Amino acid sequence: TWEERSISDDDFHHNRISAMGDVLFIAAEAGMVYRSSDRGETFDELTPDYPGSFFGLLPLDEDSLLLFGLRGHLFRSDDAGETWLEISVDSVAGLTAGIRLDDGTVLVAGLGGTLLVSHDGGHEFAVIQEPDRKGFSQLLQTQSGEVLAVGDFGVAPLPRNLIQ
Repeated sequence: TWEERSISDDDFHHNRISAMGDVLFIAAEAGMVYRSSDRGETFDELTPDYPGSFFGLLPLDEDSLLLFGLRGHLFRSDDAGETWLEISVDSVAGLTAGIRLDDGTVLVAGLGGTLLVSHDGGHEFAVIQEPDRKGFSQLLQTQSGEVLAVGDFGVAPLPRNLIQ
């Protein structure tokens, strides 16, 4: 059975839920991010300094995670969301998906064919612009190590040279 309930007084659209161990995070609109340390019974509001929409969260190592969303805004926290540092990227595309590959490479993808690639654990990112500018909605790494992308183009493998 399902029971409807609110997370906060400012319950905006909730776009993505991600788990970092037993801690849950929700990325939402209007600059809202929520964290639950009790498996979703209660949520605390976190306050990155950005009033726009967040579309996703990507847990990294230990207490580190990335938060991304509208207009190329990308934030990093190394203390489970207590504080946030904005990472400057040369893109204004909405960022919609993120993945950490088995080799440690971090990918954040978005609309307009935007792909951000980090080889330093998500501290700095290179921007790759797909020429067809078709948007990404999800990324997945297969057991063989191939990265599949889902988006306006359907489902397709990412060329290895894009992420090396």
